[in-house]
Order: sequence, then C-alpha cells, then structure tokens
Amino acid sequence: MARPNVKFKIVDESLVVPVSEAFSSTIGAVWNPTNHLRVLAGTTAERNDKYFFVSNAAEWYGRLTDYIVGLQGGITFAAGNTFYSVGSCAASYLNGVYGGGGISQGFSGEWWPINNFLQYGAGCYVGFDTTATPSNAFMELGFDLVFQGGYSGGDGSLYGTAVTNIVETKSEGDLPVIGIVYATSKTDAVSSAGTGITFPSGTNTYNYIRVYGEKQHLDTAGLYTVTTPLAADVAGCLVRTDRDAYPWFSPAGERRGRILNVLRLNRTLTSTEQDNVYNNTLRANPVVTFPGTGTILFGDKTGETETSSLSRINVSRLFIYLKRALAPVARSILFEQNDAFTRSRFKLAAESFLDRIVGQRGISEYKIICDESNNTPDIVEANYFVADILIKPVTSINYITITLTNKDLSSVL
Repeated sequence: MARPNVKFKIVDESLVVPVSEAFSSTIGAVWNPTNHLRVLAGTTAERNDKYFFVSNAAEWYGRLTDYIVGLQGGITFAAGNTFYSVGSCAASYLNGVYGGGGISQGFSGEWWPINNFLQYGAGCYVGFDTTATPSNAFMELGFDLVFQGGYSGGDGSLYGTAVTNIVETKSEGDLPVIGIVYATSKTDAVSSAGTGITFPSGTNTYNYIRVYGEKQHLDTAGLYTVTTPLAADVAGCLVRTDRDAYPWFSPAGERRGRILNVLRLNRTLTSTEQDNVYNNTLRANPVVTFPGTGTILFGDKTGETETSSLSRINVSRLFIYLKRALAPVARSILFEQNDAFTRSRFKLAAESFLDRIVGQRGISEYKIICDESNNTPDIVEANYFVADILIKPVTSINYITITLTNKDLSSVL
C-alpha cells in the first residue's frame, strides 16, 4: 500500500500573455460578411439583430468558452484529458486541432482581430451577415471607428468592402467614423508601384487608414503561434491615443503607437520597402520593430494625397471630432429666429468649443464667419443658416533633421 500523500493538480484556465490596457470610452466596430461569429451571440435578440457588443477581452474569451461548453467540448472534454484545460481547449478549437463544432479558418480569422483590438481597452460592436452591407440598425450605432476584421483570400475582399460601406455611409451624417484596412504582406520585395497590393477605399479617402502586414502572437493558452492582420492593432492605437491624449494627436510613434503582444512581424520590411509602402502611391503605414523599444506603428497617413493636410491621421480625426461635436450645436438653433441674435448665439458656442481645442493643441488658429456677409437676405428668406469656420490644424512631425557640427566653441563662447 502506498504511503499517505497529498497530490496537487493545477488546471490552467488563464489567458496566456494577457497584456491589455486600461479602459477607454472609445468604441470600435467590425462587420464580418459571414455568419461565423453568429454562434457567439449569447441571446436571441443578438442573433436577430445580427450584432452584439463586447466590452472587454475577458468577455470575448468567455463567449468562446461558453460556446465550446455548449458543444460538449470545453469542461466535458477537459475532464477526461489530462493535457487539456478549458483554456487550452479553447486555443485548440481556434486553431482547428479540436473541431467540436466544425471549426473553420474563417471563425478563428474573425475571432483573433477582435480579441487583439479589445486588448487596447475599448469595447467593440461585432456585426455579422452573409453580405458586406451592414444593416441599418448597425449603421445607426454610435461607434467611433471600424476596422477590417477578416483575413484576405477567399471572400476576404468583402471584409474591406464592409469597412468601405460603413465609412462612406456614416460620412454622410453627423457621426462619421474612420476606417482601418490592411494589405497582406508580400513574400517578394515591395516596390514603389506596390504590385499586388490593393486597398479598399471610397470617396472620402481621408477617412481611411491603411496598414501593411500582420503580426505573429501566442494564442490564449500559449500552445500555438497565430498570425493576425495589423488593422485591429492600429485601431487599438487610436483607442490609446483617445485615452492618453486627444483624437487630434498622431497614433504613431513610441508614445502612442506601440503594438501589443508581438512575437514577431510576419514580414520585416527593409528601409527601402518602408519608404515604398509609405509613399504617395500606396499611402500605407508600415509597422516596424526596433530592438530594445518594441514594435511600433511608424506612419500616420490616411488615404488622401500629400497635397492636403488631411493626408495625416491626426488632422482627419480632428475634423471627424469637429463634425461630431458641432452637429448638436447646429441642431440647437434649428427652428429658431433667423436673425443676428441667433447667429451670435451660435458663434459664441462654437468659439467656446474651438478655444478649448486650441488649448489642447489641436488647432493653432481659427476664424468663424457667421453674419450678414454670408447670411444674405436671399439666404435668410430661403430658411437657410450659414456659418463658415476656417481652421488651421496643428500638424504632426514626420521628418527630423539634426545637424551635428564638429567645431571649436572657444571662439563662440
């Protein structure tokens, strides 16, 4: 008979590499033109609405675990297998090793971008259907940005089309959003012409951010290496910027552009290739790993050409913010008397708002014209109200020149 003893068994149900950031009030959105993630809708209402809201990464993982348990995987599966815990079972499911519910690459390819985005502290609306055109109910939701949530290849182009449909539709109203799309990394050299690199875009090119490539990271249990497009992480950099600074600050660089949970980039670009990706033809933003510093978003271009200040993310987001904020001010004077008093009331409200942004380093100067010069009798008689707001945004630094001179200073001091 064996001697008396005490045995311990450790069941790992944790998230491996759970690096995440503090809560942010910024809300993201993703629309997937498939029904892969419909199974994670926890209620009948969510399935009928074809979207649901996830507040953080822990809830997202919980929805996956609940789904696996519902398939008689998860806890039931783990009970008879010493190797598997609930956490490793979830990881195996995502990677197709344990396919209790008919796992597809599409499911994991849509699950991971959302998971990665949530790690930056924002909540996310998750929409799904078999079309790239989101429902009207989804379009009316109050999110701040939308990112491409699926892999390229197969029906991958529809993921980018969904982003375009959302950005273009929302741009027509008073709640515009910025869209983040990505280009799949190439195995051959990236030329200045960008052969083989395509970017979905629409008319409002300044409302798109394009990022090149993918990152490799660990799965939920540290069992597998996963490759995920960087669009979700760049969207996360916008979340961090909103939380730690203001939307009119650039999301790139060491302070706000750090990419979380990177083992390595799927493709490391040479300096020349970074220039080619960032040039005015491709207008995409590279992500670069610096030894001792980390992996950084190293560009802040939109889809607009260099001839406009709207070619920079911080300027584009400034105008999105202004449009969202000034819309309620404008609505407050609808149906009021169309006279000098109302014009003065609007101007004072707008000045108070813009002065605050000047103090927060978003605008260097502005001018509001809202008087008889642009509200002529004919315009007033036609029931129109006109305000012209001229703004000079503060731009971000993209190029630095430092000159080091070898000189005897004794003759200067």
